[in-house]
Amino acid sequence: MRRPTWTGARSRARAGVTGLTVLAACGLFTIVVSGPAHAAYPGADGLIAFVRHGDIYTINPQSLMPGATVRRLTRDGRDSGPRWSPDGKQLAYLDRGNLWIMRADGSHKRQITSRAPAYTDARPTWSPNGRYLAFVRTGHRSRYGYLTRYDTLTRTFATFSTPYHSESPTVRQIKVTALPTAVAWAWARDATGVSRGSFLIFEGATAPRCPSASYCLDALGFPAQADYRNGFPSAENTTAKPVRLLDPDWYPNDPMFSLSVLTSQARCLARHCSPTGVDLTIGAAPILPGGYQAVYSPSGGYLAYVLGGRSGPVIYLYSPAGTVPLPARALISGTQPDWQPVRPAPV
Repeated sequence: MRRPTWTGARSRARAGVTGLTVLAACGLFTIVVSGPAHAAYPGADGLIAFVRHGDIYTINPQSLMPGATVRRLTRDGRDSGPRWSPDGKQLAYLDRGNLWIMRADGSHKRQITSRAPAYTDARPTWSPNGRYLAFVRTGHRSRYGYLTRYDTLTRTFATFSTPYHSESPTVRQIKVTALPTAVAWAWARDATGVSRGSFLIFEGATAPRCPSASYCLDALGFPAQADYRNGFPSAENTTAKPVRLLDPDWYPNDPMFSLSVLTSQARCLARHCSPTGVDLTIGAAPILPGGYQAVYSPSGGYLAYVLGGRSGPVIYLYSPAGTVPLPARALISGTQPDWQPVRPAPV
Protein backbone atom coordinates (compact mmCIF):
# COMPACT_ATOMS: atom_id res chain seq x y z
CA MET A 1 0.00 0.00 0.00
CA ARG A 2 1.15 3.54 -0.73
CA ARG A 3 0.83 5.35 2.56
CA PRO A 4 2.97 7.60 4.77
CA THR A 5 5.30 6.17 7.38
CA TRP A 6 3.82 6.27 10.87
CA THR A 7 6.88 5.40 13.01
CA GLY A 8 7.23 7.19 16.32
CA ALA A 9 3.70 8.57 16.11
CA ARG A 10 2.67 7.87 19.69
CA SER A 11 5.27 10.17 21.28
CA ARG A 12 4.33 13.04 18.95
CA ALA A 13 0.58 12.87 19.48
CA ARG A 14 0.19 14.67 22.80
CA ALA A 15 -0.90 18.32 22.69
CA GLY A 16 -2.57 20.73 25.13
CA VAL A 17 -6.07 22.09 24.65
CA THR A 18 -6.68 25.81 24.94
CA GLY A 19 -9.96 27.61 25.49
CA LEU A 20 -9.82 29.66 22.28
CA THR A 21 -12.50 29.18 19.63
CA VAL A 22 -10.04 29.18 16.72
CA LEU A 23 -6.48 28.36 17.69
CA ALA A 24 -2.99 28.82 16.32
CA ALA A 25 -2.29 28.54 12.59
CA CYS A 26 -1.55 25.00 11.55
CA GLY A 27 1.30 25.54 9.11
CA LEU A 28 0.31 22.56 6.97
CA PHE A 29 2.66 21.26 4.30
CA THR A 30 2.00 19.33 1.10
CA ILE A 31 2.19 15.53 1.12
CA VAL A 32 2.89 13.83 -2.20
CA VAL A 33 1.70 10.22 -2.38
CA SER A 34 3.69 8.20 -4.90
CA GLY A 35 2.13 5.90 -7.47
CA PRO A 36 -1.26 6.04 -9.19
CA ALA A 37 -4.13 7.62 -7.27
CA HIS A 38 -6.99 5.14 -6.87
CA ALA A 39 -8.64 7.11 -4.09
CA ALA A 40 -12.14 6.59 -2.79
CA TYR A 41 -12.48 10.37 -2.40
CA PRO A 42 -9.79 11.81 -4.72
CA GLY A 43 -8.65 15.40 -4.52
CA ALA A 44 -6.62 17.97 -2.66
CA ASP A 45 -7.31 18.83 0.98
CA GLY A 46 -10.10 21.40 1.21
CA LEU A 47 -12.33 22.66 4.01
CA ILE A 48 -13.18 20.80 7.19
CA ALA A 49 -16.88 20.55 8.07
CA PHE A 50 -17.65 20.16 11.77
CA VAL A 51 -20.41 20.48 14.37
CA ARG A 52 -20.63 22.95 17.24
CA HIS A 53 -23.69 23.49 19.48
CA GLY A 54 -25.90 21.59 17.05
CA ASP A 55 -24.97 23.55 13.94
CA ILE A 56 -22.67 22.72 11.02
CA TYR A 57 -19.70 24.93 10.14
CA THR A 58 -16.75 24.81 7.76
CA ILE A 59 -13.21 26.06 8.30
CA ASN A 60 -10.16 26.32 6.07
CA PRO A 61 -7.39 24.47 7.95
CA GLN A 62 -4.74 26.26 5.85
CA SER A 63 -5.82 29.63 7.24
CA LEU A 64 -3.15 31.89 8.74
CA MET A 65 -5.78 34.22 10.23
CA PRO A 66 -7.70 32.51 13.05
CA GLY A 67 -11.43 32.97 12.71
CA ALA A 68 -11.30 34.50 9.24
CA THR A 69 -12.48 31.43 7.34
CA VAL A 70 -15.14 29.94 9.63
CA ARG A 71 -18.53 29.71 7.93
CA ARG A 72 -21.81 28.70 9.54
CA LEU A 73 -24.00 26.53 7.28
CA THR A 74 -27.00 25.69 9.51
CA ARG A 75 -28.73 27.62 12.29
CA ASP A 76 -31.43 25.52 13.97
CA GLY A 77 -29.21 23.84 16.58
CA ARG A 78 -30.38 20.31 15.68
CA ASP A 79 -27.89 19.21 13.03
CA SER A 80 -25.10 16.62 12.99
CA GLY A 81 -23.10 14.13 10.94
CA PRO A 82 -21.78 16.24 8.03
CA ARG A 83 -20.20 14.10 5.27
CA TRP A 84 -18.65 15.49 2.09
CA SER A 85 -19.53 14.07 -1.30
CA PRO A 86 -16.57 12.69 -3.29
CA ASP A 87 -16.51 15.77 -5.56
CA GLY A 88 -16.53 18.10 -2.53
CA LYS A 89 -19.57 20.01 -3.79
CA GLN A 90 -22.22 18.70 -1.39
CA LEU A 91 -22.64 17.79 2.26
CA ALA A 92 -24.96 15.11 3.55
CA TYR A 93 -26.08 15.75 7.12
CA LEU A 94 -28.79 15.01 9.66
CA ASP A 95 -31.46 17.37 10.95
CA ARG A 96 -33.66 16.10 13.78
CA GLY A 97 -33.01 12.52 12.72
CA ASN A 98 -33.81 13.06 9.04
CA LEU A 99 -31.30 12.95 6.17
CA TRP A 100 -30.58 16.16 4.22
CA ILE A 101 -28.19 17.33 1.48
CA MET A 102 -26.87 20.86 0.94
CA ARG A 103 -24.25 22.54 -1.21
CA ALA A 104 -20.77 23.24 0.13
CA ASP A 105 -21.69 26.84 0.92
CA GLY A 106 -24.84 25.86 2.84
CA SER A 107 -27.28 26.75 0.06
CA HIS A 108 -29.93 24.60 -1.64
CA LYS A 109 -30.79 22.48 1.40
CA ARG A 110 -32.87 19.46 0.37
CA GLN A 111 -34.65 17.08 2.73
CA ILE A 112 -34.22 13.41 1.75
CA THR A 113 -36.12 11.56 4.50
CA SER A 114 -38.97 12.63 6.77
CA ARG A 115 -39.86 9.65 8.97
CA ALA A 116 -38.34 10.81 12.28
CA PRO A 117 -39.05 10.32 15.13
CA ALA A 118 -40.73 7.00 14.24
CA TYR A 119 -37.58 6.09 12.27
CA THR A 120 -34.31 7.89 12.89
CA ASP A 121 -31.63 8.11 10.20
CA ALA A 122 -27.96 8.32 11.13
CA ARG A 123 -24.33 8.01 9.99
CA PRO A 124 -24.51 8.88 6.27
CA THR A 125 -21.63 8.05 3.92
CA TRP A 126 -21.27 8.52 0.14
CA SER A 127 -20.40 5.86 -2.39
CA PRO A 128 -17.06 6.60 -4.11
CA ASN A 129 -18.83 7.56 -7.36
CA GLY A 130 -21.06 10.04 -5.49
CA ARG A 131 -24.34 8.56 -6.69
CA TYR A 132 -25.43 6.77 -3.52
CA LEU A 133 -25.71 7.54 0.16
CA ALA A 134 -25.58 4.75 2.71
CA PHE A 135 -27.03 5.41 6.15
CA VAL A 136 -28.57 3.56 9.09
CA ARG A 137 -32.33 3.67 9.66
CA THR A 138 -33.46 2.76 13.18
CA GLY A 139 -36.99 2.33 14.52
CA HIS A 140 -37.98 4.15 17.68
CA ARG A 141 -36.45 2.46 20.77
CA SER A 142 -34.92 -0.31 18.66
CA ARG A 143 -31.52 -1.73 19.63
CA TYR A 144 -30.36 -1.93 16.03
CA GLY A 145 -31.00 -0.34 12.65
CA TYR A 146 -30.80 -1.39 9.00
CA LEU A 147 -28.12 -0.41 6.53
CA THR A 148 -29.99 1.56 3.86
CA ARG A 149 -29.09 3.12 0.50
CA TYR A 150 -30.43 6.26 -1.19
CA ASP A 151 -29.99 6.72 -4.96
CA THR A 152 -29.50 10.45 -5.66
CA LEU A 153 -30.44 10.03 -9.36
CA THR A 154 -33.64 7.98 -9.07
CA ARG A 155 -34.39 9.25 -5.54
CA THR A 156 -35.27 5.74 -4.41
CA PHE A 157 -34.32 3.70 -1.32
CA ALA A 158 -33.09 0.15 -0.90
CA THR A 159 -32.00 -1.92 2.09
CA PHE A 160 -28.71 -3.83 1.98
CA SER A 161 -29.19 -7.57 2.38
CA THR A 162 -27.35 -10.91 2.37
CA PRO A 163 -28.23 -14.41 1.14
CA TYR A 164 -29.84 -16.79 3.59
CA HIS A 165 -30.29 -20.41 2.51
CA SER A 166 -32.58 -20.46 -0.53
CA GLU A 167 -34.23 -17.08 -0.16
CA SER A 168 -34.87 -15.51 -3.54
CA PRO A 169 -34.93 -12.59 -3.58
CA THR A 170 -32.89 -12.08 -0.41
CA VAL A 171 -34.78 -10.81 2.62
CA ARG A 172 -32.01 -11.07 5.23
CA GLN A 173 -31.28 -7.40 5.89
CA ILE A 174 -28.04 -5.98 7.31
CA LYS A 175 -28.45 -5.03 10.96
CA VAL A 176 -26.25 -2.33 12.47
CA THR A 177 -25.94 -1.19 16.06
CA ALA A 178 -28.25 1.70 16.86
CA LEU A 179 -25.63 3.67 18.78
CA PRO A 180 -24.07 6.66 16.96
CA THR A 181 -20.94 5.38 15.22
CA ALA A 182 -19.96 6.05 11.62
CA VAL A 183 -20.35 3.96 8.47
CA ALA A 184 -17.64 4.23 5.79
CA TRP A 185 -17.83 3.30 2.06
CA ALA A 186 -14.86 2.84 -0.28
CA TRP A 187 -13.77 1.22 -3.54
CA ALA A 188 -10.99 -0.92 -2.12
CA ARG A 189 -8.75 -3.93 -2.66
CA ASP A 190 -9.97 -7.17 -1.14
CA ALA A 191 -8.04 -9.67 0.99
CA THR A 192 -6.04 -10.89 -2.04
CA GLY A 193 -4.65 -7.39 -2.57
CA VAL A 194 -5.61 -7.51 -6.25
CA SER A 195 -9.37 -7.47 -6.79
CA ARG A 196 -11.32 -4.29 -6.20
CA GLY A 197 -14.84 -3.99 -4.94
CA SER A 198 -17.26 -1.73 -3.14
CA PHE A 199 -16.88 -2.17 0.62
CA LEU A 200 -18.82 -0.76 3.56
CA ILE A 201 -17.43 -0.84 7.11
CA PHE A 202 -19.95 -0.76 9.97
CA GLU A 203 -20.55 -2.04 13.48
CA GLY A 204 -22.55 -5.22 13.06
CA ALA A 205 -25.39 -6.16 15.35
CA THR A 206 -26.17 -9.74 14.27
CA ALA A 207 -24.67 -10.40 10.82
CA PRO A 208 -22.27 -12.05 10.98
CA ARG A 209 -23.21 -13.27 14.45
CA CYS A 210 -21.64 -11.07 17.11
CA PRO A 211 -21.15 -12.75 20.50
CA SER A 212 -22.85 -11.04 23.42
CA ALA A 213 -19.48 -10.55 25.14
CA SER A 214 -17.96 -8.84 22.09
CA TYR A 215 -18.19 -5.81 19.81
CA CYS A 216 -17.95 -6.55 16.07
CA LEU A 217 -16.67 -4.35 13.26
CA ASP A 218 -17.86 -5.79 9.93
CA ALA A 219 -17.24 -5.26 6.21
CA LEU A 220 -19.87 -5.73 3.50
CA GLY A 221 -18.51 -6.18 -0.02
CA PHE A 222 -20.04 -6.02 -3.52
CA PRO A 223 -18.51 -6.12 -7.00
CA ALA A 224 -20.15 -2.80 -7.93
CA GLN A 225 -21.26 0.33 -6.11
CA ALA A 226 -24.77 -0.07 -7.48
CA ASP A 227 -25.23 -3.44 -5.74
CA TYR A 228 -27.13 -3.75 -2.50
CA ARG A 229 -28.31 -7.38 -2.42
CA ASN A 230 -26.55 -10.69 -1.85
CA GLY A 231 -23.33 -9.34 -0.41
CA PHE A 232 -21.46 -11.36 2.22
CA PRO A 233 -20.41 -9.53 5.40
CA SER A 234 -17.12 -10.46 7.00
CA ALA A 235 -15.88 -9.77 10.54
CA GLU A 236 -13.11 -7.19 10.26
CA ASN A 237 -12.43 -7.37 13.96
CA THR A 238 -14.11 -8.72 17.07
CA THR A 239 -13.10 -7.15 20.37
CA ALA A 240 -13.92 -8.40 23.84
CA LYS A 241 -16.02 -5.98 25.84
CA PRO A 242 -15.47 -3.32 27.13
CA VAL A 243 -13.09 -2.41 24.21
CA ARG A 244 -14.94 -1.08 21.18
CA LEU A 245 -13.86 0.16 17.72
CA LEU A 246 -15.78 3.21 16.46
CA ASP A 247 -15.82 5.79 13.66
CA PRO A 248 -14.16 3.87 10.81
CA ASP A 249 -12.62 5.87 7.97
CA TRP A 250 -10.74 4.56 4.91
CA TYR A 251 -7.21 5.53 3.97
CA PRO A 252 -8.00 7.51 0.78
CA ASN A 253 -5.34 6.16 -1.60
CA ASP A 254 -5.68 2.57 -2.83
CA PRO A 255 -7.05 1.15 0.44
CA MET A 256 -7.22 -2.53 1.38
CA PHE A 257 -10.47 -3.36 3.10
CA SER A 258 -8.80 -5.56 5.71
CA LEU A 259 -6.00 -3.15 6.66
CA SER A 260 -6.46 0.47 5.59
CA VAL A 261 -9.14 1.53 8.06
CA LEU A 262 -8.74 4.23 10.68
CA THR A 263 -10.74 3.69 13.88
CA SER A 264 -11.24 5.17 17.33
CA GLN A 265 -10.90 2.88 20.33
CA ALA A 266 -13.18 3.28 23.32
CA ARG A 267 -13.82 1.64 26.66
CA CYS A 268 -17.56 1.16 27.15
CA LEU A 269 -19.05 0.49 30.58
CA ALA A 270 -22.70 0.84 31.59
CA ARG A 271 -23.65 2.32 28.20
CA HIS A 272 -21.02 5.04 28.53
CA CYS A 273 -17.95 5.03 26.29
CA SER A 274 -14.68 6.78 27.10
CA PRO A 275 -12.28 7.29 24.16
CA THR A 276 -8.86 5.71 24.60
CA GLY A 277 -7.28 6.80 21.32
CA VAL A 278 -7.04 6.65 17.53
CA ASP A 279 -5.40 3.78 15.65
CA LEU A 280 -4.40 3.64 11.97
CA THR A 281 -5.04 -0.07 11.41
CA ILE A 282 -7.91 -2.08 12.85
CA GLY A 283 -6.87 -3.49 16.20
CA ALA A 284 -3.54 -1.63 16.38
CA ALA A 285 -2.37 0.26 19.45
CA PRO A 286 -3.66 3.87 19.61
CA ILE A 287 -1.27 6.59 18.42
CA LEU A 288 -3.35 9.57 19.57
CA PRO A 289 -4.29 8.93 23.23
CA GLY A 290 -7.81 10.09 24.10
CA GLY A 291 -8.63 11.02 20.49
CA TYR A 292 -11.84 10.06 18.71
CA GLN A 293 -13.92 10.82 15.56
CA ALA A 294 -10.75 10.80 13.45
CA VAL A 295 -10.84 11.21 9.65
CA TYR A 296 -8.18 11.27 6.96
CA SER A 297 -7.58 14.28 4.75
CA PRO A 298 -8.17 13.47 1.04
CA SER A 299 -4.40 13.43 0.43
CA GLY A 300 -3.92 10.89 3.21
CA GLY A 301 -1.23 13.07 4.76
CA TYR A 302 -3.20 14.44 7.72
CA LEU A 303 -5.71 13.45 10.35
CA ALA A 304 -8.45 15.57 11.90
CA TYR A 305 -9.65 14.22 15.24
CA VAL A 306 -11.31 15.34 18.49
CA LEU A 307 -9.98 15.64 22.03
CA GLY A 308 -12.00 16.59 25.07
CA GLY A 309 -10.96 19.54 27.19
CA ARG A 310 -12.09 21.58 30.17
CA SER A 311 -13.94 24.02 27.95
CA GLY A 312 -15.32 21.31 25.66
CA PRO A 313 -14.17 19.19 22.71
CA VAL A 314 -11.58 20.59 20.30
CA ILE A 315 -10.68 19.46 16.79
CA TYR A 316 -6.98 18.76 16.25
CA LEU A 317 -4.87 18.24 13.13
CA TYR A 318 -1.96 15.84 12.98
CA SER A 319 0.47 14.54 10.36
CA PRO A 320 2.91 11.76 11.21
CA ALA A 321 4.21 11.62 7.63
CA GLY A 322 7.63 12.77 6.46
CA THR A 323 10.99 13.21 8.15
CA VAL A 324 9.84 16.21 10.21
CA PRO A 325 6.27 15.31 11.18
CA LEU A 326 3.76 18.00 12.04
CA PRO A 327 2.87 17.66 15.74
CA ALA A 328 -0.76 17.72 16.82
CA ARG A 329 -2.18 21.23 16.53
CA ALA A 330 -5.47 22.53 17.94
CA LEU A 331 -7.68 23.99 15.21
CA ILE A 332 -11.12 24.89 16.54
CA SER A 333 -13.68 23.88 19.16
CA GLY A 334 -16.15 21.36 17.79
CA THR A 335 -16.82 17.71 16.95
CA GLN A 336 -17.54 15.37 14.01
CA PRO A 337 -14.94 16.70 11.54
CA ASP A 338 -15.01 15.62 7.89
CA TRP A 339 -12.47 16.77 5.28
CA GLN A 340 -13.54 18.09 1.86
CA PRO A 341 -11.91 16.59 -1.25
CA VAL A 342 -11.14 19.25 -3.88
CA ARG A 343 -10.73 18.13 -7.47
CA PRO A 344 -8.37 20.07 -9.74
CA ALA A 345 -9.95 22.40 -12.27
CA PRO A 346 -10.00 21.14 -15.89
CA VAL A 347 -7.00 22.29 -17.91
